[in-house]
Amino acid sequence: MNEYDQKGSQNCLPRVSVPVFPKCEPVDRLFAVVYLLVGYGFVCLCSSIDFERNLVVFTVFYAMVVLIYLWGKEIRPPKESWFWLAVMLAVGIPYAFWTVLYILQFLALMAVAAYWTLSASGRLLKEGKTSRWVFFDGCNALVVVPFCNFGCQVRILFHESDHGQKEERKKSSPKAGAVLLGIVIVLPLLFIILPLLSSADAGFQSLMENLAGNLTEYISDHLLVIFVRILFAIPVSLYLFGLVFGGIQGRYTDRFQEKKLLESGRQARKVPDTAICTALVIICLVYCLFMAIQGNYLFSAFTGNIPKGFTYSEYARRGFFELCQIGVWNLIFTWLMGACSRTDRREHKGLGFLTVLLSVLTLLLLATAVSKMGMYISVYGLTVRRILSLIFMLWMGLVFVCIIVHQKREFPVVRLCVMAGAVMFCLICVFPIEYWAELYNAWARMQGMIL
Repeated sequence: MNEYDQKGSQNCLPRVSVPVFPKCEPVDRLFAVVYLLVGYGFVCLCSSIDFERNLVVFTVFYAMVVLIYLWGKEIRPPKESWFWLAVMLAVGIPYAFWTVLYILQFLALMAVAAYWTLSASGRLLKEGKTSRWVFFDGCNALVVVPFCNFGCQVRILFHESDHGQKEERKKSSPKAGAVLLGIVIVLPLLFIILPLLSSADAGFQSLMENLAGNLTEYISDHLLVIFVRILFAIPVSLYLFGLVFGGIQGRYTDRFQEKKLLESGRQARKVPDTAICTALVIICLVYCLFMAIQGNYLFSAFTGNIPKGFTYSEYARRGFFELCQIGVWNLIFTWLMGACSRTDRREHKGLGFLTVLLSVLTLLLLATAVSKMGMYISVYGLTVRRILSLIFMLWMGLVFVCIIVHQKREFPVVRLCVMAGAVMFCLICVFPIEYWAELYNAWARMQGMIL
């Protein structure tokens, strides 16, 4: 039993440093070998012609290996980890059939797989759940835990431990030596027996000759490829095993601690409230002035009209991406102001009001961008980029609505927004939006709805 099982907790795990190497069980040694195959499989995946199909196979294989390892260690994954497992499968499996994101989808799959592995072992910072510390959980999953445990696989394969397992090594060493001795003894015997069996039976001789010939031909043709793959597979295997082993054992998962992060957050609150409010007032006034001057231009899309001198495409494209960038910068600015102000914005009425005002103005700017894109779609139809832009703006709108509601009601904003974003990303991966867009455009042209 490991420390996780002794506590009997599924979510909240003790997060203390593990300065010594934990005691290894037979299941650890077994999966240290299995992860050599996992690493080699990943390298074969990245160097294969049928990359899309093999990615699906590797995704399912990786999920099965992690779950079986956890089961072998008698660890029951937290409930939320099943959500991230579903996200990982939803991102990876459709890749063999269709994709519109290509490299981005592959990178997202790698990130989600690492995050899910840490989540399944119950080592997320906030009670095993996604929280406002999701960035630090991601750093743990992608960098800290796998690289700090980078050499664990080698130590386990060679039966090394810092828990005084000298007696265990003494018991296991004779067994391993006996197995090697048996192999050494049987090899000369096989060299004598196999030729005799081949001479005694023509069918067996033909089988051995074909087997030896095919094996020799395959090795000679693919020896360099296999050697290069093995070279790359070793560090990949060390990385992946370090991630899962570190998560299971709680080894180096405490580099980021919630108490220390909260204390760092308190120390960062040094900017006077007056300065924050002044900055927010100036930004809100700039947006109000911009909307007052450009009101006719901005809001004409709500009525289905375009300003004089503009075509539909020119009107929709001009300022669209700028408005989206403004939404992103406002989100970053809102977070920074809330994190650096001396008083919490929910406790400071002026700061809370200005945060809500900035969020409302941002929602209004996003609404104008959506209306412009909607008008463009109503004339020229759907494309993948237009659909992705609308989904991104929908997520941005959800984020600012959550910020507004959070001023009056306490709920996990970051958790909700991250998981909602994950679901939206999965929908993009699962559904063949490119095919559906072409289908809609063909139907709309037949109906005379678009050009």
